[in-house]
Amino acid sequence: MSLRRLVLAAATAGTLLPAAVAAQGVPPYEPPAPVGPPERDGQVMAKPSRATPSGGAFGERGSTVAGFADSYARNGKPRLALYWNQQLSEALSDWYSETRVVNSSQDNSTMSGDFTLNQSSNSQNTLEIQRRTHDTRRGTLNESFEWEFQEAFLAPFLEAGATVVDRGAMMRFTAADNASASEKTVEVRGLQGKADYVLEVLVSPNWKSSTGYELRTRILDVKTGAIVAMVNSKNLREWNPEKETTVGPNGFSVPDEDDDDENFGPKGEDKYRATATGFERKRKPPKLSKIARNLAYNTMDGLMRQWK
Repeated sequence: MSLRRLVLAAATAGTLLPAAVAAQGVPPYEPPAPVGPPERDGQVMAKPSRATPSGGAFGERGSTVAGFADSYARNGKPRLALYWNQQLSEALSDWYSETRVVNSSQDNSTMSGDFTLNQSSNSQNTLEIQRRTHDTRRGTLNESFEWEFQEAFLAPFLEAGATVVDRGAMMRFTAADNASASEKTVEVRGLQGKADYVLEVLVSPNWKSSTGYELRTRILDVKTGAIVAMVNSKNLREWNPEKETTVGPNGFSVPDEDDDDENFGPKGEDKYRATATGFERKRKPPKLSKIARNLAYNTMDGLMRQWK
């Protein structure tokens, strides 16, 4: 058989074979997908993310607000007295003294006549220097920070129909009927008459945090003084994201949980900026309003766990 006939026969067989295979119901051959380049050393490997609310860890939680609204109504819609960056003081008086001056004198006298009588007397005067008890407000925050934080923190509570009482207004209204009472007495009477819970929201500087501060909320029962809920931002899951795992020539490198540098804080989404050496990843914390809302949601969760 000549070379021309061999080529013609091979071409004819190649044409007829796919048709025969298709007729028998066998799927046609497909080549494998091309293999990409190997991973580079030090590449960050994404771990399966934990379940987070819709919108991300610092997104809005409509289900939390709805659940709190139901629980709040079932528990009689208690009134919450807001103590913004201020604690309920344990001091019992508006004044305190660190210094006391004692002045003592002794008087000796003798009476003579048919008999002699010696008399002596002692007297003591005490002078105290008193100072007004320091306000328990913690530090001085920028007004813009306070306004943005309070608006975002209170928004979920107000959306759920909660009654939030302002501390200053509570004390002024109570003092109108107790003009002669001390400030501490007015505060307690105001709480007993106008609030069911004390809601303390504290801000403390902490330069180990990615935000430069940490937050804490505490809720007290006015009738019993019991701590109903407490939330510290440092211990929140959203403020402690999982550490990244990298892959190198020796395999995966998993961060050591015991080797903790004590840095914490929320991290925002990755953003890339052009620099002289190329693109660099920049990551900033979420906006203050998102952080404040997140603290409110976690405070609601703490209350709901107690109310059930």
